[in-house]
Formats: sequence, structure tokens, C-alpha cells
Amino acid sequence: MKLSEALFKEPWQAYQVLSEYWATDSDDFSEWDLRPLSGKTLAEEDVDGPFQGLFIIAGKMVSKKTDPQSCYLDLTLPERIAGHHFVQIAGRLERRRGLRAADGRVIPAIGIEKLGDYTLFLAKENPSAGINVLKGGIPNAHHRDYLAYDLALLLRDQRRYEEAIDAFSIVLAESHSAEISPILHMLYRERARLYAAIGQSEKAVEDENHFAALFEKKYGHAPGPHEV
Repeated sequence: MKLSEALFKEPWQAYQVLSEYWATDSDDFSEWDLRPLSGKTLAEEDVDGPFQGLFIIAGKMVSKKTDPQSCYLDLTLPERIAGHHFVQIAGRLERRRGLRAADGRVIPAIGIEKLGDYTLFLAKENPSAGINVLKGGIPNAHHRDYLAYDLALLLRDQRRYEEAIDAFSIVLAESHSAEISPILHMLYRERARLYAAIGQSEKAVEDENHFAALFEKKYGHAPGPHEV
């Protein structure tokens, strides 16, 4: 199906771009060939072939002045880079560079089961918008740890520490991916700081011990003063 036939007309939340000429940044984006993806997140399990290339996913235009408006954004994997968003103006499809809208920002409307910059889900105009996207996506994810990782960092930055601890706990309990396993020690360190911030010192010490043990296992020595 062509992009012009899909966006704002079909119910799919994500599409895989099949056309090869998208890499030339052609203005004729309406003719890109898309494959609809049935999942409620963007996940490898729903993709034919390698989980890389260009995807189009549902988005939200978040502002302080109005309720979130529906849109789409493109997403390049594995880098997880979003370069454009798509809007419909008077029945006409437009592609706009970047994720800044007139009075707000575009964020994904679905979770992404791939590590990347968590601030992709951050709209400073309403930080809860991205948090709610990720919370709503976790029950439907193939691998909850990816969404929980983004969620934990967003909640931490908003000083919603107890909720952030819960999200980090999902990541630590369920992270079996090759992407997250190498940073498990740092996740224990992050959760230890959150426990300390809410006065749960015993749990903070326990997580610091997990951090130190995993650090030594990974690097072959105990963390030094500058690494603690």
C-alpha cells in the first residue's frame, strides 16, 4: 500500500517502509510502499526481515494550548532517529522536517521495542503525555523491558521516584536482551539512587552491592572512587 493511501485512512499504528528510494529524501514520499504492522508496539516480532530501516509510526502533537493531535513520524532503526512528521492539512498530506510543531512537539503514540534516546518521548509542554504512552504500551509489549527503560528515565527526570523504581524493577526483572544486559549494572545504580532519594537506605545499599558485583564481573575489577 502507498503511504498516501495509508496515513490518516487506515487503522494501523505502524508501517514498515519497503521502497528503497526513501533514502534519497525524495519529495515524492506519498508513493512510498508501506507494509502495515499489526502489533500495538513497534517490535521486531511484527517485522518481516531485519529490524532496521525506515518505519512510519503513529504520533501525537503535544502542546500546552490544545489536546494532543494525531500525526505520524518516521523512525530510522537501529539508530532510533526521527527526522520528519506527517500531518494532514485540509485533506492534504504534508511532511515536515523535525519533531517541532507550531506550539509544541511530536512524540510517538506507541512504544518502541528498541533502545534509543528516551527523550524521543519527552514533550516539555506536557511530560505526562509520553509517560502515559509508555505506561499504556507496556501491557501489550512483546518485551516490556524496552518500554519500561524509557519510562523509568522519564519518570526519574520528573522526580516521580517511586514510579521510576517500579519501572526500573521491570527492566531488571525481565531484561534478557543483548542491548540491555550490558548496562544492567548501571540500572542497579540508578535504582539505588532513587531508593536513597525516598529514604529506603537498606534497599539502596542492596542495589549498590548489585552494581558493584556486576561492575566487577564486567570489567574485572571493583569500581574505583570515580566510578562509584
